[in-house]
Amino acid sequence: MTFAPFDVRIVAARLKTLGKTLRQVGVAADYAAVKNLRDFPTPCAYVLLAQEQFQDNAPGHAPRGSQVAVTQKGLATFGVVLAGRNYREQAGGQLAGEIVDLIHAARSCLQGWVPDVPGARPLQIDRGDLLQYDDSIALWCDVWKTQTIIGPEAR
Repeated sequence: MTFAPFDVRIVAARLKTLGKTLRQVGVAADYAAVKNLRDFPTPCAYVLLAQEQFQDNAPGHAPRGSQVAVTQKGLATFGVVLAGRNYREQAGGQLAGEIVDLIHAARSCLQGWVPDVPGARPLQIDRGDLLQYDDSIALWCDVWKTQTIIGPEAR
């Protein structure tokens, strides 16, 4: 039985298996503590829960004032924010160097992996976005999703 939100710490633990590829892997509190782009301990990753959306069940009947067991399927969406060195030419593209290798490593680690949560399905990437960059650091966010189940029968 679980009613807890999707636990992004298990995704962070999975990213830690990349070893020396990442100097630091954190969650929302760690990400919020960084105030400037140059303060990110590159290369690093942060896992942030973005949204949970649950499917409605067919309407049912129950006596007034009672509470019935309801299990729902949901979609958990989370972001993996990556910060890496971005060595680029003045006239070159927006992404080059370490950040490209970092994106590749993180995607290889997560694509198709099944988190140990009730009802989970293999992770799928939804999109990737360049959040911010300068001459030396790029901040990239991949948005991932997986199915979850909440309720008394969720295992």
